[in-house]
Amino acid sequence: MTLLRLRYLILITGLTLAFPAVAQKPAVKEYRVRVVTKEGIRLRGILDEVTDTHLRIAYTSSRYYQQDEWIPLTAIRKVVVRRTNKAAWRITGAIMGSAVAGLVANESLQRKRTGNPITYIVTLTMASVGGATTGLILSGVLVNLSRRVIRPLDSSNPAINLQRQLEPFSIHYQQNALNPLPGRVNK
Repeated sequence: MTLLRLRYLILITGLTLAFPAVAQKPAVKEYRVRVVTKEGIRLRGILDEVTDTHLRIAYTSSRYYQQDEWIPLTAIRKVVVRRTNKAAWRITGAIMGSAVAGLVANESLQRKRTGNPITYIVTLTMASVGGATTGLILSGVLVNLSRRVIRPLDSSNPAINLQRQLEPFSIHYQQNALNPLPGRVNK
């Protein structure tokens, strides 16, 4: 396998794994938030809805009981927003790392022949496992870096400012954008 073929194989594999099927129905993305109030109270949960005056987060206090918390926008100092589903990115990173390391090891083993086929298989397997582990770790680090810290920028009217910044991350807003009601204009 030439180096050019290897590059094309890596590119095609990366594009296949990076872009989901286009015909799938778009799904609502859940965002996990950590809200810090001006009094120092910290609340965690999933961003459910943002109204003109309040922020609603949903969290599970036990296995079967879900609780909602309404927080006034004027009482919020900052909100840290993170993506909920990190597993898909980590799996993609592990697959890409395994494929790249396996292809590089195969290319190296083709240049320097081993006399024993068992040594060839073990070397290729260990390289793929090492690449998968490296890809898993790197994708986990990169996904954790993709958080946003949102603070009220306008001190004269922090509620409207926070509402405009946080609304696209809420489940309620995304459901309205994906499934608009007839005769209703989305904000």
